[in-house]
Amino acid sequence: MKELIKKFSLKVFRIFQKHTILKLAGLVLVIYLLILGLKWLPTLQIKFTAPPELAQQELSTSLDTIAVDAGETLVAETETKALYIDPATLNLKVVDKATNTTWNSVHEQGTVDEKSLIKITYMGEDNTVLSWDSFTYAVENKTFQLDRIEGGVRITLDLKELDSYRINEYIPQKITIEKYETTFIKALEDKAAAGEITEDNLNKYKTALSLIYAVNDEENCYYNKYSTAPPLSIVKQLIEMTKVLNYTTEQLMADSADFGITVSIEEPANFIIPIEAKLDGDDFLVQVATDQIQNINQYYTLTRVDLFPYFGSVGPTEVADGHILVPDGAGALLNLNEFDPNFGSYSRPLYNNTYYSNFYYLNSYPENLHMPVFGMTYGKGEASTGGFMGIVEEGDETGIITATLASATEDGGGGDYNRVFASFDVTQYAQVSILGPYDSSGGRFMASTGTMDMNLNVRYKLYPTKVTYYDMAKSYKDYLVQKYNLTVHYDEKAKLYLDVTGALTLDERILGLPHDKVISMTTYNELKSIMEDLGDIPLVVNYMGIFNDGLSHKVMNRANLTRANGSKKELKELMTYAKENQQDLFLQADFSKIYENGNGFKDSIHGIYNLDNYPVLVYGYDYASGALTALSKTYHLLNPVYLTSVVDGFIKDAKSYDMLSIGDLATEYYASYRKDDIVTPTESEAIINTNLEKLTQTKTLALNNPEMNKIIYGKYASDISRESSGYGGLAEEIPFRQLVMNGLIGYTTLNVNESGTSEDYFLLQALELGSYPKFTITAENLDVLKNSFYTDYISRQYSLIGDDMKALYQKYEEAFSQINSMEITNHEIVDQNVYKTVYKNGVTVITNYNKYPVVVNDQEIEALGYLIHQ
Repeated sequence: MKELIKKFSLKVFRIFQKHTILKLAGLVLVIYLLILGLKWLPTLQIKFTAPPELAQQELSTSLDTIAVDAGETLVAETETKALYIDPATLNLKVVDKATNTTWNSVHEQGTVDEKSLIKITYMGEDNTVLSWDSFTYAVENKTFQLDRIEGGVRITLDLKELDSYRINEYIPQKITIEKYETTFIKALEDKAAAGEITEDNLNKYKTALSLIYAVNDEENCYYNKYSTAPPLSIVKQLIEMTKVLNYTTEQLMADSADFGITVSIEEPANFIIPIEAKLDGDDFLVQVATDQIQNINQYYTLTRVDLFPYFGSVGPTEVADGHILVPDGAGALLNLNEFDPNFGSYSRPLYNNTYYSNFYYLNSYPENLHMPVFGMTYGKGEASTGGFMGIVEEGDETGIITATLASATEDGGGGDYNRVFASFDVTQYAQVSILGPYDSSGGRFMASTGTMDMNLNVRYKLYPTKVTYYDMAKSYKDYLVQKYNLTVHYDEKAKLYLDVTGALTLDERILGLPHDKVISMTTYNELKSIMEDLGDIPLVVNYMGIFNDGLSHKVMNRANLTRANGSKKELKELMTYAKENQQDLFLQADFSKIYENGNGFKDSIHGIYNLDNYPVLVYGYDYASGALTALSKTYHLLNPVYLTSVVDGFIKDAKSYDMLSIGDLATEYYASYRKDDIVTPTESEAIINTNLEKLTQTKTLALNNPEMNKIIYGKYASDISRESSGYGGLAEEIPFRQLVMNGLIGYTTLNVNESGTSEDYFLLQALELGSYPKFTITAENLDVLKNSFYTDYISRQYSLIGDDMKALYQKYEEAFSQINSMEITNHEIVDQNVYKTVYKNGVTVITNYNKYPVVVNDQEIEALGYLIHQ
């Protein structure tokens, strides 16, 4: 190297002697371009892969049309179900043939919302957001078409205004006091005196005017005091008034011109939306494809579709009690007819899909929605008389689950009906502050994806007789088995799951200069010693911080081992020990999180962009303010279009490692919103699934907290919470998620040793659900992490908690020897926070999660205790 430098220096010196300034400048430019090329050349290692072409649903062939005056018509029939449509109301009614149980899609005698199959939200270029219901804007106008199709019916809704309801197109925003009095008030009074309008109508119009207008003495005018659209009822009254008074558009423009206001008469919005409703065996299937939706007026953008918001809904007079199922955390129930005005409606996005819109603020709820399901039971437990469960088959990437409750009393508030349904954001948008996310004084602009191509499909499982939440979990599990051709398997062993912290990076200063120091909290040899110390306990071990500089790693397009953990020979010895002792040892790789530069990653090229058109840099949150804090480790997120290249590079480099733990791909929400280069959530989902599938071809995977549609790729799912988010109005937490996973994938509790709860809480989960208790450990003392980004690591040092781990496992193993099964065949609520699990061999376990004793069947169960009946 020294010789090369010497020769290069000599050559440069000779150039100085022989060449002119101009030639020298050219040489400097060449050297600069060479340096620039060397800087950018590594970025070419990470290659772009175009998003896949998503298969869009074609409209079914029309067999014939159904006349608007045809009366209720049978459109499809299977062995067990019949589907009818009433063209007068568009009510789709599903009837169970054996029991005559019916499920209606609308309430024919209800409000306009309750009469509507869908509700849409749309936005104008002026950023005004409006909503329409299908009854007012299609059914009443008879602007729809019905086509009989194979298995059902297609309803093509032509949603439009026959009359505009934009108030500024009928009355002026400002009008002089004199004209207001003569044109409106006196003119109305004259009409009433002449008997052309009733006294009631006179008072109605005057009241409507007083609700809209306020006086501005300085400008000598009345002005419209609403900054947004007034209530529709007032608007309709004033439109009616202008027709009574023959107040013309020309008068409106002249009166507005007095104040320099130009009136623009806009073309109304118009959306043509085809909906296909079919019977599929015992199920009812509803489908909408956004690429089949016609937007007639491009001034407006369709943003959201509420799909069948009243399907299966019931009121207090129909059903005295029952439950609504929402996929909140592990699962939760709301009690029918128990509306609480302190909380209102339940509405939350699936998979935290508003993450990038709300990125700069801490999530208000500790648990997300991991399952695209919702449901309702008519009656509770064994007393139920039926119900339904909705499965969002497509479109769940932008789905929202909403539930509203009725009240059993007239003055209790709430709606007339208990209902639960799915909505879909077909356009994602956000108001972006020009001066930064925490500034409230500066200007803002709207960032939007535009309408995205996606399918909105909901499958309804229909239950004509008794159904419980366990039955729904079993139905959903069977659905996943059939859809993905899964094999149900129960690992009849009591196990412990260990997250083991390997290498991480600390900030160090040498002579005052910052320097990154990579240390190992658990070397290969130390982990082997820990596994030996745990003896015959069946283990699943996830070794974190092994590749590309450890926890604070570079992009994972390579599988470079981190030297601080030990030698490659020592790793091989560790892997051999685990295999010989039938212990599962996984090595963790996070493909989307990039903490350090290197391996060709550049955030401006390869990073995910937020709606503000900047690369996303993820910080931790300050729990006091809820805002991002610089006192945390930061990382970028990999744009999904580069994921395939990264995974391919890693697989090529990691042939020796056949068991991987994936910390991010199965649990994070992915999309990129770079202007003119958007990668939609649906496209991102397809890329993620393709790469998880690719990994499973050569690797066995463990997945961190996976969404339900990702469990098909893993052998284990870690960090599966037993709790819900605590959203107001939830009546019961249920382990719906674990009941679905049972037999499809092994699953763990949250960390035992980093919880403020007794370890008995996690033992109960092991006995109630077959969850593996999980610990996160290190071999080294945590004192070395003081004043670092890892100060939240607590109670991890194995030498201090190892005996507690062994003691918990001993209690678990002793209890499990009495249960001797992992296959759950029923689960029910016995009392508040008391549950009963039935296993296939007939053994029942009653678990008490309360912090006080309870009595069940004349037997006392201690606080955080259990009973096993063989």
